[in-house]
Amino acid sequence: MVTRGANILGVILACLAGLSCDSGDFDPFDNDRRYFTVFGYLDERDAQHTLRVIPLTRLAENITDPSDPQASIDGVVTSTDLRTGEVTRWNHRLDRLSDGNYGHVFRARFPARAGRSYLLEITRNDGTVTWAETTIPRFPAVRPVPDTLFFPWEVNPDSALTQRVFLPGITSPWDIHLMYDLSGRWVRVPYGRTGRRVDGGWEFTVDLADDAGKMREVMGLPPTAPLAGVHAIELQVRTLAEEWDPPDGEFDPEVLAQPGVLSNVQQGYGLWSGIGSYFHTFIRPPQ
Repeated sequence: MVTRGANILGVILACLAGLSCDSGDFDPFDNDRRYFTVFGYLDERDAQHTLRVIPLTRLAENITDPSDPQASIDGVVTSTDLRTGEVTRWNHRLDRLSDGNYGHVFRARFPARAGRSYLLEITRNDGTVTWAETTIPRFPAVRPVPDTLFFPWEVNPDSALTQRVFLPGITSPWDIHLMYDLSGRWVRVPYGRTGRRVDGGWEFTVDLADDAGKMREVMGLPPTAPLAGVHAIELQVRTLAEEWDPPDGEFDPEVLAQPGVLSNVQQGYGLWSGIGSYFHTFIRPPQ
């Protein structure tokens, strides 16, 4: 279980980065027909998408200068909406990375729609292709259990209210947030990937006392001040596509660093997947 506030995407990509650490030693003809390492995802809430591509060649992976031979790439990146057949060509740029080296980064702008499947292809001039497919998670009108959360008129400093919430059909959340409506002012409280996988979904515990402390900080109230009545609570969940579902639901770096454990790239390495969104608003029942 990853604690509240953790950046799950960073954990995933850090683990997967191990797949390309020695890619400069690979020869494309001796490397089991694998031609590129790919890192990226489609986000339902963002029309701008980014992808990093690392060619698997005899040349060293590190690009220290734009004049290096490996600063050019033999590869055209396209994605296809498999429902409509629409093809998007991604734009290439050599970007400076956090370690000071350069990397091949591709960008494209289009809406990634919930429930749609997309095919990514990286095609070399000789016709060889590395590809991956993902489906953006889509959720029907499922309701969390219970239907309502606690709605006290006032949250006092000594409140010790917790409640377990079950999210049916959501087996791999990336990030969970609760938005509290305090008499017209909304306060956002992060929960990260807190909780655990259970049969048929995901389960986590809402801790109102802990959240109240964060709400007081945001509103500039002293630790002993009571909070106004909670009128609504909005649940926001960022959900990972099934390709990102780790073994046993746990993001264990030692497990994920093994090649092929978490990868959907064909004729290559890495991961290309999707992120969807789930929302539900708990309304305070009539008093």
